[in-house]
Parts: sequence; C-alpha cells; structure tokens
Amino acid sequence: MALSLPQSAYHRMKKRRGLGRFVTRYDCSDLPDSRAARVVSGHFLGISVDRLFERRLIKRSLLLRDPASHFVSYYNYRMTRYLSEGMQPYGVEVAYGAMQRNFITHYILKNFLELTWTQIASLSDQDKYDLVNAFLSTFWFVGDYQLCDDFLGALGDRLGISASARPHNRLTELARGAGWTPLTLDLLPDDVVAGIRAENTIDQKLWETWHDARHDTSAVRPVALDRTTSGFVGSEVSRFVNQILRRMQRRWGSFEAPVPVMHGDPTAPA
Repeated sequence: MALSLPQSAYHRMKKRRGLGRFVTRYDCSDLPDSRAARVVSGHFLGISVDRLFERRLIKRSLLLRDPASHFVSYYNYRMTRYLSEGMQPYGVEVAYGAMQRNFITHYILKNFLELTWTQIASLSDQDKYDLVNAFLSTFWFVGDYQLCDDFLGALGDRLGISASARPHNRLTELARGAGWTPLTLDLLPDDVVAGIRAENTIDQKLWETWHDARHDTSAVRPVALDRTTSGFVGSEVSRFVNQILRRMQRRWGSFEAPVPVMHGDPTAPA
C-alpha cells in the first residue's frame, strides 16, 4: 500500500503511547486528510476511528489465525525480536503462560470494539463470541491468514493497483538475522496442540467459523460454541505471574537448557 498509493491515500495507524492509550488504543495524530485517505491499516483500529471519516463508506477487513499456529508464530516473533536486541530466549511453557487465553477474541474486543478490561471480564464466553461474530459479519473481507494473496488481489482490483507485493519481514529472514531456529507446530506434542485448542475454544471456533469466509461475511453462520467457561479473571492472574517470569528470563536467561518445549518433549529449537 505504501509503495503503490499516494502518501495521502494510505495511512498505517500506530499504537498510542502514554496516558492517551486509556482513551483510544490508536494514534491518529499524523493522519493525513481523512477525505483523501483510501486505506487505513494497523493493529489498533478501534471503531471510534469511524468519526474521522464521517459520511464515508467504511469497509473493514481482517485475516485470522487458529490459536495453536498463532501461538507458535507469536513465540517466534518475540524470540527473533528479543534476540536481535541482545536479550535471552525463554521457554515455551513460560511464553504460553504469559499469553492471554483466547488472545484473538480479546484483542478484537479490546482494540477494535474498544471494550475495557472490566467490561470484558463481565462477559460470558458466549457473549464474547456473539459480539465478535456480529462485528465480523459487517466486514468486507474475513479469512485465514493464508488467504492473504486472495485478499491482496481483491484489494488491488478495488484500488486499481498491482496485487503483486514483494514479501518481507518473513520469519526465515528475521530468524536468520537473530540466530534463532524457529519453532514449528509439528514440534509440539499432539496433546499440547489439542490442549491449546481446548483452552482457547473461543478463538478456535472463531477461526473455524471465519477461515474461509472471504467476502461472504453476512451469510456466515457461527459454529456452535462449546458450553465451557475459560475462567477469564483466574487466567489473567496466572498470566501476570508468567509475564514477570518471562521478563526475568528474557533479561537473565532460562535456568533450563535448551529452550524447552512443553511437557518435556526432547525436540527443541536450538
């Protein structure tokens, strides 16, 4: 987008810093003329951004990932980032413990629908699932992250630009620069992968519902959510403890070597 569109037509919204982040998660201070903007992207596009584009039709798009592969991808991203900054790797157990359960669902509720932590904590799993499904049903394009090329093709047709983009920021390149051997999903034991899916059932059902939707969002019928409870507040307390441990290990290293895979699987990244 940045290479193919005029500067005034494309803007990537950044995360807001300081106390202002408690008002909105996005920073629109350097947003160009909203009348000229054609595409706005980023991880922090709350619904309140709509007021900046009054009387304009807004078409939202989102690519999703299933919880198991998302965890592995997020773990590799953090490892390449921290190692490139001279920090230490930490174990998969700590990484998973420090990650919010149903991360993707809660990310959408917090950063896109702009609900507070208290509001999210008051919702049942079914309420969260219903809210996110209703929100996604209004989107222009939703699908699995592997449909990225399909999405770029549709967006390119609409904007009148080439849909051929040179891949960059790829894991292989980042890992090579950081000296990190990426963890892959097949290295995790089957019971661990099944456990991740079970503990993140909202995200799993969300992905099953939307992974192949593309443009047909209004016709999607959500997969039934299992009648389970994720224990949001309790998992948040456990996450806080693991976040402290994660911070310690990335600064001073893990007491275990090599970086462990869950449940003592002997196969581990170097």
